[in-house]
Amino acid sequence: MKRLISILLMLFFCSIVFGQQNQNESQIKITIIDFLRWYKENESKLMTSPIVNGYNEDTIKKDSVLRVDMKSVDEYLSNFKKSNYVSDSFLGNLRALYKSISDTLIKHPIVDYFGPVPGLECDLLFGFEPEEILGHIEEGHLSEIYLIYNKALVKFDISKFNQMIFSLTKIDNKRWVIDSLDYDGTNADRAINKKSHTSP
Repeated sequence: MKRLISILLMLFFCSIVFGQQNQNESQIKITIIDFLRWYKENESKLMTSPIVNGYNEDTIKKDSVLRVDMKSVDEYLSNFKKSNYVSDSFLGNLRALYKSISDTLIKHPIVDYFGPVPGLECDLLFGFEPEEILGHIEEGHLSEIYLIYNKALVKFDISKFNQMIFSLTKIDNKRWVIDSLDYDGTNADRAINKKSHTSP
């Protein structure tokens, strides 16, 4: 009888654990997909004033010096925070990228420049071809997920070569927020290595 009770208790606890894991995985997938949709729809509206000064896409202003306006960056990040999809850590890392670009432009001034702003040639989150990710959101699926307490490390696959890694934190034991995102270049590296080994 005691053995039967022990087995039933073990099964009960296992069902709770697996139920929580499935619920977490579902919430994480919803968070990632909703964030990608939100970014696709709102990215262009987040900047209320130009982040780069001294640059005009149509004409070269005489004696103009490129500068990153950190006040505009902070307004951009404040608007970004309103999405409720990202953590303060995510926003802090994004601000650090802009600050690094700003510091470089101060140390190495660029005058009368017409062309891509160094360091800002592409989308800081999704690279040179963001549409490769944002245009195929519905095709994405979680291929790997690791949960430790209130942290998650997730591999999100959109295609064979468009794979991303997200780290997330569960806050208030209710919802997940994104701490960071990056590309998983594993398959691309394998393809390059395979090609280099087969080349004559």
